[in-house]
Amino acid sequence: MKTDLTIEKGKILPKGISRYKDGINIAVKIPKGKDCGIFLWIKTEKGKEKKYSIPFQNDYRIGDISCIYLPNTPADKCRYQIYADGAVVKDVYAAKIEGHEKWGKAVQQKDIYYRIYDPEFTWEQDNTLKTPFEDSYFYCMHVRGFTKHKSSGVEHKGTFRGVIEKIPYLKELGITAIEIMPAYEFDEAVLPLESRLSMEEAARQYTQNLNDPKKSMKLNYWGYTKDNQYFVPKASYASEPKKSQEEFKEMVKELHKNGIELIMQFYFEKENPGFILEVIKFWRMEYHVDGFHLKGDNIPLILLGTEELLKDTKLFYYSFPYEEIYKDGENVSYRHLASYRDDCMYDFRRYLKGDENMLPAILGHMRHNSDNHGVIQYITNYYGFTLADLVSFDRKHNLENGEENHDGNDFNYSWNCGTEGTTRKKSVLELRKKQMRNALNLLFLSQATPAFLAGDEFGNSQKGNNNPYCLDNDVTWLNWSLLEKNKEWFEYVKSLIAFRKKHPVLHGTHTIRLMDTLACGYPDVSYHGSQAWRAELENYNRHVGVLYAGNYGKKNRTEDDNTFFIAFNMHWQKRKLALPKLPKGKEWYILTTTEKGESIPAVEDVTEKTGRVVEIELSPRTIVIYVAK
Repeated sequence: MKTDLTIEKGKILPKGISRYKDGINIAVKIPKGKDCGIFLWIKTEKGKEKKYSIPFQNDYRIGDISCIYLPNTPADKCRYQIYADGAVVKDVYAAKIEGHEKWGKAVQQKDIYYRIYDPEFTWEQDNTLKTPFEDSYFYCMHVRGFTKHKSSGVEHKGTFRGVIEKIPYLKELGITAIEIMPAYEFDEAVLPLESRLSMEEAARQYTQNLNDPKKSMKLNYWGYTKDNQYFVPKASYASEPKKSQEEFKEMVKELHKNGIELIMQFYFEKENPGFILEVIKFWRMEYHVDGFHLKGDNIPLILLGTEELLKDTKLFYYSFPYEEIYKDGENVSYRHLASYRDDCMYDFRRYLKGDENMLPAILGHMRHNSDNHGVIQYITNYYGFTLADLVSFDRKHNLENGEENHDGNDFNYSWNCGTEGTTRKKSVLELRKKQMRNALNLLFLSQATPAFLAGDEFGNSQKGNNNPYCLDNDVTWLNWSLLEKNKEWFEYVKSLIAFRKKHPVLHGTHTIRLMDTLACGYPDVSYHGSQAWRAELENYNRHVGVLYAGNYGKKNRTEDDNTFFIAFNMHWQKRKLALPKLPKGKEWYILTTTEKGESIPAVEDVTEKTGRVVEIELSPRTIVIYVAK
């Protein structure tokens, strides 16, 4: 096909197709094939489209990138596709897409069109917040599931704008960052039951059998898949799908105005390391994203960890090679890398249910922190049980997934407190509430940065399903009616977050030394048993006292924090602990206990002294916090 367009050599950056001077610049990866190029449609003044076929020429090639400039071409009137040997292929660098606007609709590649992205947006003075890890509280959510339920009370359900509508709630709760599951463009409607099916055949079968649940393809609700459009916000997560870029930016800007960071999850399945770096840099610069939780294989950890542009951007992975990134004892001015792994989650769960030989591991997790990087800890996540299900089910209940309960983890280290699933037994219900309080106290009284699952703060349940990756219904959508039903629990969680924020000794910036480095008479952290200063960590014990010395946490950078003694007993019987002796003029006061569901009071409001008591008796499965005043 001949063309009347003027074609010149273009610029290598930015990649993709973009506006340049009075025309458009094309810098796309050359697909494999003998005959490849770009189909370009330009709308004429009469409203009709004229199609052009522009082959990739070696004269305009740099490496595997074809660079073409088309002067005098109206960018806002163009759409395009990439072709190779007669077939339409994906433009991996595309930043604006048409065809994925409807959630759950199977779309073939030939029906996908790319538009030229317009980066213009009124950011005002917005930029990333750079909240330190020691002051951070992460809240993991699925954008669609967060507000899709009829009880959410928002106008734009299941969208980025729905998240904006919930910002006052997030701010009241006290979280400082939301971590969102994949929100870039992915094919949710193509999850073939048989891997031998091509993507096109799977899409055809999905559409054909959409109303037959026994035959239809499953939805990839979570979004962890390959061959994604990594540079585009997901259109079906926007209230106006054709304006997903603008709506995503508006969400980021509004979150930032309210002091809340945005962390994005990115799943890469053996992508090119250089490509991964480009994706992360693009979202950081173009969308002001505060951080990234990296998932998958072949992640260029050293490349990302040493990239100057990302030095103030949070990056999470299972673990980074810190010794290679920070060489020769480099002093880190801003901790932006963080380890994010399941060790703590399973150990905390085992301790909660009363497994033996857990104390050494639990104490290790509670003091785990680092001078040069962050540590993210959690007791629930999008995979596995919610907090309410963790104390209500011994076994997974995944039949609705259609895999005869064979999917999902068999080892959840959960405990149903005596009855599987729903019950009306008051004793079981009270124990479950107590165990939920114990769980979050373990998490929020540890030195690492806490993360928790959206809905845990008001008792959201997934009906015992620990792997709802393919469910887009009431199982995975947050049931906001539980917020009113469990208002007391929500207020408790809110008070726990506020309590931790107020006391820097509970969330320090450095590695715990277990030594009196200030020569103040107390180590930063110490452990106690039936005798003060002598922890009893034998495999059969499940009780211990942890003392956080207030000298090691500064309020307003000058005033010492309070000293706290936290008594833990996860045994099913009563146990005794000794309270350490305090300096003259100070006494121990009981701040709170997980036996009660009352919100945690401010230290200055506490009046219940222990008197001359030096030995305390702990009820079964209870955590008690004492404060020195």
